[in-house]
Amino acid sequence: MSLRHAILGLLTFQPMSGYALKTRYFDCSIAHFWPADQAQIYRTLQSLEAEGLAESHTVVGETRPNSRVYRITQAGQAALSEWLGVAQPLVTQKDSFLVQLYFGRLISRDQILAVLRARRAEHARLQDYYQRLDLPPGDSPMMRRQARFGGLTLDFARRRETMMLDWLDASIAEVEGWSEGQV
Repeated sequence: MSLRHAILGLLTFQPMSGYALKTRYFDCSIAHFWPADQAQIYRTLQSLEAEGLAESHTVVGETRPNSRVYRITQAGQAALSEWLGVAQPLVTQKDSFLVQLYFGRLISRDQILAVLRARRAEHARLQDYYQRLDLPPGDSPMMRRQARFGGLTLDFARRRETMMLDWLDASIAEVEGWSEGQV
């Protein structure tokens, strides 16, 4: 996935400023699977506008600074629809934790157990967060449909955390069963 497609998709909800994109979506829902900082969002919006996939206008602020509000164009809708309809290749995930585990033989049993337990605590925190997260049902046909697809991504997150906790518990139990010399 690219940031540009995420932004185009978000602009299908309503025209928004870069700030609104960041605070309403990238800091909350999308951040769980595609994080972006403010500078990346603004650069991407400018690029989308230069390519004719989005357009903007300035909204004069009476009590706040002026802001640029972007909306998706028909060309942007077409580009997004084309991208959405194409199967995406699997991505090789970079994970420093797995590198640590792979070379766990180079540290003590207690050290690798501490690393595993710390990772488990993070996944337990995420699992709790996702279990408590409820998606709004939506107040329009489009947003009700969006809630269904948002629900699928939330289900993925919940299942991923359950799988990670199961795997971490098994890994911790296995390492605990090894003597110091076996690690």
